[in-house]
Amino acid sequence: MSLNKADRLKAIELAEKYGLDAHEVESMVKAPYEFIHEKTKELNFTDDMSKAEFDKIKTNFNIPAIGKLYASHYLYSRIQKNKKKKLG
Repeated sequence: MSLNKADRLKAIELAEKYGLDAHEVESMVKAPYEFIHEKTKELNFTDDMSKAEFDKIKTNFNIPAIGKLYASHYLYSRIQKNKKKKLG
C-alpha cells in the first residue's frame, strides 16, 4: 500500500509535530493494512464451502475510525456463483 499525496503530506506534518521521522509515521499508518493483507493471504477459502465451514475460517478486523472489516458468506456465495458462470 502506498499513501496518496495528501496522506504523505499529513504524515510529514505529524512527523514534524511529534519529532518523528516521516517514514516512521508512514509505517505506522500502513501497519494495520499490511497486517490485514498478510493475514487474508493466509486464509484458504476453497470452492463450495458451507456457511459453517466459511464461518470457521473467516477473520474480522476492527480498524479505529473506519469500523469492522469482514467477509460475509453471502458475498462468498456470490463470488462462487460468478466464478461458475465464467467457467461454463
